[in-house]
This record gives sequence, C-alpha cells and structure tokens, in this order.
Amino acid sequence: MQRAGADPDPPSKAALSRLSRLVRDRRQRDASGLAVVEGPRAVDGALASGATLEAVFARPELVDRYAPAGAPDEHPDASRLGAGYRERIGAIHPVPADVLDPLADAMNPQGVLAIARFADAPLDEAATAARVVVLEAVRDPGNAGAVVRSAVAAGFDAVIATHGSTDLWSPKALRGAAGLTFGPLVCRGHPTAQVLDALADAGHVRVRAAPDGDVGVDELRSAEHMALVVGNEAHGPSAEAVGGTDVAVAIPMQHPVDSLNVGVAAAVLMYAMRADA
Repeated sequence: MQRAGADPDPPSKAALSRLSRLVRDRRQRDASGLAVVEGPRAVDGALASGATLEAVFARPELVDRYAPAGAPDEHPDASRLGAGYRERIGAIHPVPADVLDPLADAMNPQGVLAIARFADAPLDEAATAARVVVLEAVRDPGNAGAVVRSAVAAGFDAVIATHGSTDLWSPKALRGAAGLTFGPLVCRGHPTAQVLDALADAGHVRVRAAPDGDVGVDELRSAEHMALVVGNEAHGPSAEAVGGTDVAVAIPMQHPVDSLNVGVAAAVLMYAMRADA
C-alpha cells in the first residue's frame, strides 16, 4: 500500500495484466477475493460503503480525485465517503487513456478502475439479517446490480445470489449497483432450497412477486424478519421458490402492462417491506 502523501507511480506491466484478469475472469476474483470497480461513481460508492481499495488506476487528469497527497475535503463527494476514506485507498497509478480504456469492461470507459477487496458472508450469517433479498438465477449483471442498489436504498441488510445467478462482484454488476455492493452482507452460490430453508430457520417471512398473488403490495404486513425472492428474468421463480415462499404479492399494473423489469419489481416490493414501513 502506498504511503499517504507519496506521488502516484505508473503501474508495471504485471499490475496491468493482473487488473485485466480480474476484470474478465470470475475464477481470478474468487481465488483472490478481489474485484474491479469501474468509473468514478461506482468507485465512490464502494468507498462510501466501506470498501478497501488495494489500487486505483486512473487517467492522469483523474488521479487528483484519489491521490493521498490531496486534502480529504478536495474530493467532490468527500462528505458521503466519510472522514477515513483516504486510509482505505492503496496505491494510485496514473495510466494513459489509450492503455487503460481497453482494460475496462464498460463499452464507454470512464477513466477509473479500482481493485477492491470483498468477502462473501456464510449463508447462516446472511440468513439472520432482518431484511434479505434473494436473487434466484438472475442472469443479467445489470439487473442484479440494480437490485443490490435498491436493496441498500431500502435498508436491506443482506443479498443472497443462488447457484446459477450472475456474479455480484463482476464489473458490470458493481456498476449497476453504483459500487454499493460492499455495504450489505453478500452470499453467493447456494441452491435455492438450501437458501429458503436457512431463511425459514431464521424466522423469515419469505415473499415473492406473482401476478395472481395472495395479497396486494399495499396489503403486505410487516414482520421482524422478511426475505424477498426475485426470480429469473425470463422464467420467473423456480418451482422450489414457489413452494418455498410464504406469501405471493401482486403489484397492480395498468393495462396493457403485464410485467415489470426484475429490478423495478424488486424495488417496489423492497420499499413495501422496509423495516420502518
């Protein structure tokens, strides 16, 4: 980790090669516990969520945004990041756009890529949270990230992605979440039935959306522990999810709309399930 106040150093070829592997290879991320956050907004969101950045790679004109030599209040979003965010930024590397941009996952790179440490929570720990959202075989990383972002906004404490879901720590999913994935407990890779059993054991009312739901979204009763199950974009919840949830909730929609994007539906239900609702 770079000493605070030190001048940013150009990265080595090995460091750039490692960055590229972390962007593109989930196995590299899982083995190292390191993810790549892209873009100033997502990097700021990660810092605001308490993430530790091992390294930041930025176009030269953006280095001052993160360089330890600058005063903390010079950051454009310093108040949201918190007083100690500088101590959570490691090495900072200026990289020309023509070298950095091809390494990015985004189609329109924004000039900042940061390597951040992550840790998955055990299932039994995530299941004890008061509010949990379960992504069941949600495949699109942008949708998954949007669900995570809404979960944080609605005060949910844990996000569980079942086996077959997209990687919540991929660059695209982290962009969709505006970097906020580092805040809640994150658990990945367990079968749906195991997740639902763990939630039942922890006392959760398990909720899913359904056009012909048992109750309307405005009629959903609050409970101390509640979990929302969000199904696959194309096929909806699996038979295990249908059989393993306690309440099916209908979201009223005007004709001719008969369905909502998974991220939008999840946001509506999570706000209805807020602990303070």
